Amino acid sequence: MDGFSIGITIFGGLGLFLFGMKIMSESLQQAAGDRLKGILWKVSNNRIKGVFTGLFITSIIQSSSATTVMLVSFVSAGLLTLQQSIGIIFGANIGTTVTGWLVALIGFKVKITAVALPCIGIGFFIRFVSNEKVRYYGEVLLGFGVLFFGLDIMSNAVKDLRNSEAILNMMTRFSAVDIPSTLIVVAIGTIVTMIVQSSSATVAMTMTLAVNGLIDFPTACAFILGENIGTTITANIAAIGASAEAKQAARAHFLFNALGVLWIMLIFHKFFVPFVDWIVPGNPYSDILAVRSRVIADHMAAFHTCFNVINTIVFLPFANILAKLSITLAPKPEGQKDEFHLKYITTALVSTPTININQARLEIKRMCGIVLEMFDMVMDVFHHPKEKLGTQVEQILKLENLTDHLEKEISNFLVNILQNNISYEQSEEVSSLLHTVNELERMGDNCESLLKLIRRKYESGIEFSEEAVNGIDEIASKVREFLVLINDNLTIRNKDIMADSKFLEDRIDELRSELRKGHVNRLNEGVCDVNAGLIFIDMLSKFEKIGDHAFNVAESISGVRVF
Repeated sequence: MDGFSIGITIFGGLGLFLFGMKIMSESLQQAAGDRLKGILWKVSNNRIKGVFTGLFITSIIQSSSATTVMLVSFVSAGLLTLQQSIGIIFGANIGTTVTGWLVALIGFKVKITAVALPCIGIGFFIRFVSNEKVRYYGEVLLGFGVLFFGLDIMSNAVKDLRNSEAILNMMTRFSAVDIPSTLIVVAIGTIVTMIVQSSSATVAMTMTLAVNGLIDFPTACAFILGENIGTTITANIAAIGASAEAKQAARAHFLFNALGVLWIMLIFHKFFVPFVDWIVPGNPYSDILAVRSRVIADHMAAFHTCFNVINTIVFLPFANILAKLSITLAPKPEGQKDEFHLKYITTALVSTPTININQARLEIKRMCGIVLEMFDMVMDVFHHPKEKLGTQVEQILKLENLTDHLEKEISNFLVNILQNNISYEQSEEVSSLLHTVNELERMGDNCESLLKLIRRKYESGIEFSEEAVNGIDEIASKVREFLVLINDNLTIRNKDIMADSKFLEDRIDELRSELRKGHVNRLNEGVCDVNAGLIFIDMLSKFEKIGDHAFNVAESISGVRVF
């Protein structure tokens, strides 16, 4: 086989490995995504618990990138603090080494096709089972098989490289024999991982090269150090355009890995590599390739795990210092408030519906908070038109434009989710969220309509009677109570919300009817004039419409209405 054919084969094997990893990771997240999200949300300030949480989640979903991107989203949403996220990042780095152990213990110890092909066959046919949860685990098995089949293709192609003198000469130039050459190897590992965006894949590639005798043990370890730095690129890309807090969490991930590599470099040749060789049986330096190949992958997996475990132990007491450094690298701009920007939908890189849907929920909750803020400001103008009309009208109109902007952006994001491979339940939820966004935008429109009525009232010199003002306050208080209720429950499925929602919706309708009758009585008594009455009736209508939209949102939250 010529060099070009070998290169194409290795490239194809890498593609299969990455594809298998993607299928396996996404299927595991589909099967357990909501539970994993709940675990992340409940993390306490205990750093050690955070480490074990990150380790547990990443070991299950086999993707430290997915874990750190979830963290970026949660920190941006304020569900986790930067300090809490750092502990989880430590654990995620340890958890991602599990893949290396799978490759070392299975990929190079047994005949891979004997494992991979049955997994592919069984996993493929399980995908046709009606039970959705079983289908997910079938896809996990399918991904597992494709991953190892890709590894087998890479391994067989790399064996042919041993016959190329030019390749062998080139690889010897990249041997980690001293600190300068080691830094070069680390840099190469970093760049390759940044391109591939999967440390698991690059670790598997490095193991394949080492097992086939193209690189020695210290060089393989140096590549792994670089791969640990390169894997941080995913979270940093996810944080582009996100809040300062999200950027800080991504920078913390980079600092932990980069600083860890720097100090390990000081003891790399004299202590750390010999230490790993001492604790793992076998001789990775043997002149006999067959002897060396049997143990070198185990040594590399142990090196990867030891690096992350020792770094976690070293950095755990200094987590607060790491947080301060992260804040220095991504400071929060003073006085800057770019509201016309999606705050929680931070990236389109994550093909995991659980994460994407959660980002959309948080953005919709933010939108609901904006509508509530608009409503409060409108009522403030109603009570203090002379003082507030000049200063708050522009802000209210700005917020209304923001709700229009958010409706468009969130809806586009949700439609993109629908176009991906998602479960039936997730499809239902996304449809429900689309309707919720539309209902919230209409609430914003009605708040703007209320403001216009208040402006007309003030500019025309119209005064409401005390009874009319009290009536407006009473119905407005119920509408506000309804807005608070849905805002508090937007990110959770709460079936109990319907009892309170039905009461509030009925009460708003009753108040509108009662207040209209009271208005007619005041007209008959000559207490208020027709022009005041027209504005009063129109305001009642807007309050009722906001209540109707809130009730529709409540039905979506509870699952009563299926769209």
